Amino acid sequence: MNAVTGQKAYHTGEERNPFRILSEWAAGACHFSSSAYRRSEDAFLDIMACMIAGMNDVSTVSVVNAVAEDGLGQCFAFGASDRASAPWAALINGTAAHALDFDDNFAPAFTHATAVLAPALLSLVNDRKVGGTALIDAFIVGLELQGRIGRLMQPAHYERGWHSTSTIGAIGTAGACARLLGATPDQVLAAMSAATSMAAGSKLQFGSMMKPIHVGLAAKNAVLAARFAMAGISANDDPLAGDWGFAALTGAGDIGAEVMIEGLGETLEIEVSGLLVKRFPCCGAAHRSVDALEVLQREPGFSMEAIDRIETSLPEMAKRNLRFDSPTDEMEARFSGTYCMARMLADGGLELKHFTPESVRDERIAAWLPRIRLIAYDNALMVDGANFKTITRVYLKDGGVMEATVSHPKGSPENPLNEDDLLVKFQACCAWSGHAAAAEPLFELASALGAATDVGDVMARIERILRIQ
Repeated sequence: MNAVTGQKAYHTGEERNPFRILSEWAAGACHFSSSAYRRSEDAFLDIMACMIAGMNDVSTVSVVNAVAEDGLGQCFAFGASDRASAPWAALINGTAAHALDFDDNFAPAFTHATAVLAPALLSLVNDRKVGGTALIDAFIVGLELQGRIGRLMQPAHYERGWHSTSTIGAIGTAGACARLLGATPDQVLAAMSAATSMAAGSKLQFGSMMKPIHVGLAAKNAVLAARFAMAGISANDDPLAGDWGFAALTGAGDIGAEVMIEGLGETLEIEVSGLLVKRFPCCGAAHRSVDALEVLQREPGFSMEAIDRIETSLPEMAKRNLRFDSPTDEMEARFSGTYCMARMLADGGLELKHFTPESVRDERIAAWLPRIRLIAYDNALMVDGANFKTITRVYLKDGGVMEATVSHPKGSPENPLNEDDLLVKFQACCAWSGHAAAAEPLFELASALGAATDVGDVMARIERILRIQ
């Protein structure tokens, strides 16, 4: 047993299927550290803000309308007038969680981890009494599963164009859902294996309504895969490895699956890697460059009038995510490094109000777009997983150059948001969906999920407030 995690340690020398070993761990791991619980509770608080903010977005509303007559049930779905069945609630809430691209990033898996995990898990608390500890345990397990599968498949999977949130996110979350449902190791394995048959999604959808819907589909598929397993549906017991395995088929090659269990039971991804909580509602690939520009704006002598042009260097993989140099709508603007930097330059911030059809047509911003350039450097220079640094240079008309390097954007585990920052973000998200007056009680309820004796009751109280307001 490990003194820190309280879990049995697993070693790569054991000649057993690593995927099965991972499933065994997932079914029984518990008694995690106080820091793991605290970070997980913060993740639920942040994603609750994102779901509230995204509940009226066009992507969420469209999904609600699409399934309105098919998915009635017991679960609260953000933005829906009626309750939905668990899979459909997971679909709707996952879409809402990611609609504004304000939700967290998880480097080892290259996923928006919580946006899949939380909606899926919360869809399973209405037909049974689930305590906060059980919810958080399942979340920690799901994050660990995503991270360890990510260490097998990344970065090759992401480089090939796969949207990892809707692939690895679905697989790891299926294991988390099975865990919450009281699964045996065999059932956890079957759930994750089934999810490999549902995992899909290309990064080509970045900047479209389908991008957040990918996250909703991943959450829905995770719920279905877990229920399949609990119903006795079996699946291949080694679905990732080998030349027909999901890893090889989707770009990672036939590499050693033992990497998934290195240090298993000794460390936790929630503590070692953590989550990057977003300060800006846009693609995480832009955050370091925006942070760097903000740093330079505070330097003596900085003025917009003195600037000739701006260049920012980032990994080729990150640059490709920022697909739109001249965005035509708010969805494309979230994936435009030029737009996000121009907004910071012109307005000194980057907020939800800057991603509307009207704001994207701002002539002040349009004038700056040709003067901002993104330069790609080799992905091999990335530090670890999705972690990387950017170098941003502001070239002045008098020939001078101002430069800032950012490796850890505000909100990353190394440079975290504080409690006041989280509250400000929560309030902004509530205001965005028209619930500013209810921000305080909603914040208190969202903060209480981890300590709840009945998570379903807490969610019902959140639902009542949102419906009244």
